[in-house]
Amino acid sequence: MIQRKAVYAVLLAMELGRGIAFATEFEPLGAAVAASLGTKKAFKKSFAFEGKPLDVFYSKNAAGKAAKYAFVQKGVYAPNCTHTWIVGVDAATGKVDGVRVVEMSCPHAYPTKTESFLGQFKGKGFADAAKLKGDITPVAKATGSANLAIDAVRKSLVAASKLKGKL
Repeated sequence: MIQRKAVYAVLLAMELGRGIAFATEFEPLGAAVAASLGTKKAFKKSFAFEGKPLDVFYSKNAAGKAAKYAFVQKGVYAPNCTHTWIVGVDAATGKVDGVRVVEMSCPHAYPTKTESFLGQFKGKGFADAAKLKGDITPVAKATGSANLAIDAVRKSLVAASKLKGKL
């Protein structure tokens, strides 16, 4: 009887855990936002973008206008590999000034958190958004995760262009 209960407990735990990936946090969200903005004083706006919710944190300049954006981008590589990035965009130029990895749940995606990959996005602007996939060299054996990162940056650039002068 005790063995049967133990088997049931194991089966239940397996069933509850099916399809759930546990993410590894590389940098706390607040720290990534502060590093991207260059300040801990941040403002937040949430809005719908391409049919999904998008959060953006931003800092203000002396005139009270947005100086930098930090977009919180999330992606899922099927079936259950989660990714979260902070994409920093300079509000004046509309160019990426950095991409930070907050979390990833699949070890095969870890090579996409390196500076050699993420550094390729620095200086990219709205005019580059549509051609990012051809301009960025993906990471071998992490192509799906690399494509998610490329799409996260593309979305951030397009969103930044729509926010220009509104915050």
